[in-house]
Amino acid sequence: MLSCCEASWGRFKGEGGRADTLSVSGDIPLDPAVADDWGVRDMVHIMRGAIDRDEGMSVLEIMIAAVILFIVLTGVLGLVGTTTMMGVDAKQRNVMVNALNAYVERVQSLPFSSVDLEANGGALASEESTRVGEFTVTIRPAVEDGANAALKNLTVSITISAPRRTNVSMTTTVPIRDRSQFLTQANRSPETDPSIAFIDAYTPPEGSVVWGTSCVGATGVLKLAVEAAASEGRVITNVALWIDDSYLAKDTLLNQATWNPATQDFSESTFVWDTRQTEDVVQDDGVTYLPVEIIADGMRTVSAYVLDDQGVSVYTVRHFLVDNHEPGIPGVPVTTVESNTSATLNWLKSSDGTTDSDHYQVRMFKQPLGDTGSVSPFEHWPEVSVGTPAGTSLAYTEGTSFSRYYPVVRALSPRPLASEYTTGSPIFVTRPLITGGYKITQDNKKYTVTSSLTCSAPTFPTSGLTYRWYRFSADAPTPVAVGTGASLTADSVVLTVQNQNTPCPKVSYYCVASYTPLGVGGGTPETKTSNTIATTATGVVGSTAYGVGTW
Repeated sequence: MLSCCEASWGRFKGEGGRADTLSVSGDIPLDPAVADDWGVRDMVHIMRGAIDRDEGMSVLEIMIAAVILFIVLTGVLGLVGTTTMMGVDAKQRNVMVNALNAYVERVQSLPFSSVDLEANGGALASEESTRVGEFTVTIRPAVEDGANAALKNLTVSITISAPRRTNVSMTTTVPIRDRSQFLTQANRSPETDPSIAFIDAYTPPEGSVVWGTSCVGATGVLKLAVEAAASEGRVITNVALWIDDSYLAKDTLLNQATWNPATQDFSESTFVWDTRQTEDVVQDDGVTYLPVEIIADGMRTVSAYVLDDQGVSVYTVRHFLVDNHEPGIPGVPVTTVESNTSATLNWLKSSDGTTDSDHYQVRMFKQPLGDTGSVSPFEHWPEVSVGTPAGTSLAYTEGTSFSRYYPVVRALSPRPLASEYTTGSPIFVTRPLITGGYKITQDNKKYTVTSSLTCSAPTFPTSGLTYRWYRFSADAPTPVAVGTGASLTADSVVLTVQNQNTPCPKVSYYCVASYTPLGVGGGTPETKTSNTIATTATGVVGSTAYGVGTW
């Protein structure tokens, strides 16, 4: 009796054990030499023939099919891994470019004489490192003299690293101009200097928000329009638009904003700046180049330069707030509870490119009494408040007594583009409120103060809830426990004074609630202290309500 493999092979053997003719589909002969090769293509034909004859597949055929499937899956999985790594690398490069632009902008804001290393009497450290999320950015500057005394060349070497990721590095050189001087040292005179100005009919106003090739305003198109003129007898040799004195502006077709008119007058009103212009950055292998956006979000300076044939250069500037990308996620809010209805939230600011985020959005979710589930409070608990502060804090004043809240914060840009919401915010609980009244009676030198009080109940699910009441007065300044439970009924204290005309001393109360919250973030015992209330009457008085007191 033959095995599966032997039976399969035996069908194609002739006399003497030699493969004379191989029939794949029952009626198509193959050359014996081809059959002896046993290539993959032949196996595919064999399997197809077996399927056509409804005779099943041999073990050998199954093994060959498995090998082919393995090869295909290996390629697919490799492609998935490569795609994932490309996304990670893009984020890493984006952080690096933003950090580089921020550093260059900071250097350009320094006095020209301070643009040098500390070792040479300047203001630049030889190396500085900063943390941006999970990344560590290390910058090493070098400064050299430029072509004239009003120019310096800043060479910045920047490296970005993160755990379990390959370091990415790049080096770039940026000209630093002395803004108190001109680009060249030609003889200058107000009567003969060239002039240049932005054309307001086309160019967005100072401080406008811009993105891509668009801007806020009537036209909506981000045109950088300029007009220049040389004095009589001179011609304009160059007009150029520089971004942060680091990059020539480009349009979507990669045309640079530089012109050489060789005329006395020049006007350009059709150039549309692409704020997402890129520059090819060499990778670690020294061979591969990838395009990287070089214009960081934030306030950018556009400088329009004109140069005449006598070497005199003049410039004018206009500032725009670039807003191509959403801001970074702000820090997790930290809450300070102040009373039964108020709390202050503070969080670390987030950056939007090289500037701080424009504003923030705060949302608040309150735990219902019957919600003991483990679903995230975000958009699950009822929303009770929304605020949009410009700064990094929010005074929340709309809470209810002894309630549990979950806050989230996100940053917004001027357009506005929004970051992700913060996650993992600590849940906070407002303080309980005690209310009630008192009366004062007098018997010669003794006052009797009788109080009845109630402490608010939690508005969220708890277990093990207990209350403990404390009283103190001028006679007994150390708080003394005087009762338990949510209410304190007819608690009396006798106060002895020097004579019957002496005012009644003040009596104060507060309550401490102990509990274990249930539901999301619960399970750990907590305590909350109420407000402290005090009597205000100084003599005999009938039933009188306590005020809110102090927190």
